[in-house]
Amino acid sequence: MEPQRPRLIRFATHVTILRAIASIIVVFAIFTLLAALLEWLVEPQTFKTFGDACWWSIQTVSTVGYGDDVPETAGGRIIATLVMLFGMAFVPAVTSIIVAILVERGRRGLAREEPPRPHPGE
Repeated sequence: MEPQRPRLIRFATHVTILRAIASIIVVFAIFTLLAALLEWLVEPQTFKTFGDACWWSIQTVSTVGYGDDVPETAGGRIIATLVMLFGMAFVPAVTSIIVAILVERGRRGLAREEPPRPHPGE
């Protein structure tokens, strides 16, 4: 019986474009909703509904930042800082890792292919 490989290694060996895109969307959505929930709980006077907090979180994670709603308390600003850092670093990092896995798999697939044959007369 083969030992169980870590989940990330299994994902890397079985990743497809659709799974990669789905993974990026899931990570982005979970973090965005979690940030919205935390901000809504910490600053109910600023974000009166969960929908308002979601709108703030989406624009902050995506680094658009319209500025129509901004955190006013220290706790809210700490959460906002983490959300901004996530938007600038984590989402591109996850995307880059998945793209690197796909490129490496493509390169290995090309290496297994038969080398091109020379044209007659060369």
